[in-house]
Amino acid sequence: MKKACLLVLLALWSATVFAQNTDVPSNIMQNHNLLSRSPNSGIGIKGGVNFASIHGGDKDKFGESNSHTSFHAGIFAQFGFGSFFSLQPELLYSRKGYERQDSVFRMDYLEVPVLAVFNISDNFSVHMGPQVGVMVSAKVEDEEVDLEPYNTFDYGLAAGLEGQLDRFRVGARYAHGFADLRKEDSDGNSLDEDIKNGVIQVYVGISF
Repeated sequence: MKKACLLVLLALWSATVFAQNTDVPSNIMQNHNLLSRSPNSGIGIKGGVNFASIHGGDKDKFGESNSHTSFHAGIFAQFGFGSFFSLQPELLYSRKGYERQDSVFRMDYLEVPVLAVFNISDNFSVHMGPQVGVMVSAKVEDEEVDLEPYNTFDYGLAAGLEGQLDRFRVGARYAHGFADLRKEDSDGNSLDEDIKNGVIQVYVGISF
């Protein structure tokens, strides 16, 4: 999974570099907007703060829960289809979870968002699209726990806003999970409960 995601992003980066550096006659460029550079195209790195929580009709089963503040970090590639629209796949390591009764429940995910980017101006854009993730570890406090009771595959939608100044970016995003957090209880019994992840992400990034 990790290797496949990295290969996809490397391929996208190669295509972006090729498109930006190919010597195409001006008359062809005018008729083929797919080759024009988006104001915020390129590749880069990003990272920031996660404000993670749980939501759903059955979240009260966990008692009173609070949000958990953590982090995310990763890489992105973006290619423009004209000056207004771009696609941005990312590969992120994202830490989610919640806090309950003085205990921290933490889940680490490897996530791949694929976002449509609408460039409102050269310095401002709206992002939205689907994302998938795989849980790679889970801990209660600092003690690692078995992943068997969890749904290790997650999917959802993400949307947010981003500002850009030269190569630097700053943004905020909300990712809403659709997959139930758990599939079994602590005794191995099957569950059908509506408890899902949600996270607000605030980040900075730099493109190359």
